[in-house]
Amino acid sequence: MYFKFKLDKRYRLGWALCIAAMLLLSACGADKSESATSAAPSASSASEAPASSPASSGSPADHTDNSAGEATRTFGTIMGDVEIPAHPQRIIAQGLLPYFLMFDVKPIGSTSWEIEYPHLAGLTDGIEDTGFIDNASVEKILSLQPDLIVTVEPTLYEPFSKIAPTVVIPYDKIGDVHEDTRLFGELLGKQDEAEQILAEFDRKTEETKEKLSPILNGNETFSLVGAFDKTYYIYGSGIYRGGLTLYKYLGLRAPSIIQEQIIDKNKDLLEISLEKIPEYAGDHIFLDVSNGASFDESGGLWQSIAAVKNGKVHKLDTDIFWPYDPLAISQQMDEIVKMLLP
Repeated sequence: MYFKFKLDKRYRLGWALCIAAMLLLSACGADKSESATSAAPSASSASEAPASSPASSGSPADHTDNSAGEATRTFGTIMGDVEIPAHPQRIIAQGLLPYFLMFDVKPIGSTSWEIEYPHLAGLTDGIEDTGFIDNASVEKILSLQPDLIVTVEPTLYEPFSKIAPTVVIPYDKIGDVHEDTRLFGELLGKQDEAEQILAEFDRKTEETKEKLSPILNGNETFSLVGAFDKTYYIYGSGIYRGGLTLYKYLGLRAPSIIQEQIIDKNKDLLEISLEKIPEYAGDHIFLDVSNGASFDESGGLWQSIAAVKNGKVHKLDTDIFWPYDPLAISQQMDEIVKMLLP
């Protein structure tokens, strides 16, 4: 999904080897000192075993003590079981920052672009910038002495795990509010709070659908169209451009061609030519123009579309509609109400 940074394989390998070398040098230096860079002790020696999560391995989260006498538990990940602090206090979030903040957990470090997310304004003060996902500052992360690192990039598991217990949650494993919230509730030992967050999210969703009931009960259809760089896309009910909010959570009706070719086939998007856009146009069009794309709204093709003629084109703010975490989805619901209701 969004802001996925992907490296050339050779670059990834080289970068990871560089990190590993730096960590070995750091470890050699640490052996000459009695000081440790371990994280702050957990607040409690044990907590209730977390429930299993679709994104975890399903293995039980047994509580033990590590060599320093700190309470730990086992968390299932795509990389296998990882022993993590029972109550992590110093978390590095290399991706997925909003999922911590919705639990009122403020990581000590995160990626620069997530710290600057507009929809997180006022929530990220004091979080240290650890660089981009694929260009993280290892020295910075080491200096922060984390007791847990969470990253979206599997290739960084090995070098990061030499610093602190590391949990990998790839972007393609994220995209369902209920599953994601419960996963992070399990990770943070806040399962009860996760259910409270979901209850509030469900309440907000139903409240928004009630506001939109005159539209939802009608026969109007809604398309999600994007111009990205020099490419054109039709988006479905996945993580791109508010698709989750529009189709999955609010239940806006897609044109049958979008429903059949994209949504029913569990595709996030479909690349098309400019000339094909009218075939996918609904009664309403949500339009995203981004990444330097040039979109001629005065052209005859665009002007021939009924939604354009009827003034039912709704332009998306990328700051609001690119993220897809629960905090962003809640904000998107408010924006959609403003767009569709007089």
